[in-house]
Amino acid sequence: MLHYKEHPINGIAVPQAGGGWHCTGLVFEPEQKVTEIQWLKCTDLIFRTKKQAEEHALSRCRSWIDELG
Repeated sequence: MLHYKEHPINGIAVPQAGGGWHCTGLVFEPEQKVTEIQWLKCTDLIFRTKKQAEEHALSRCRSWIDELG
């Protein structure tokens, strides 16, 4: 798990039937590090590698946190 602006974040790669990967990003409460405050599912994109999917999920988490201000 990584931290971005004090929020723990996690990027999860989800295997796609027939090959490829989808991703889900998780953002956690900064003070209660086990409480999820946002799920960012990305089922419209298929990535070739697990690492690409995880990196995209982390990028979405960072963007969501940035939008909070």
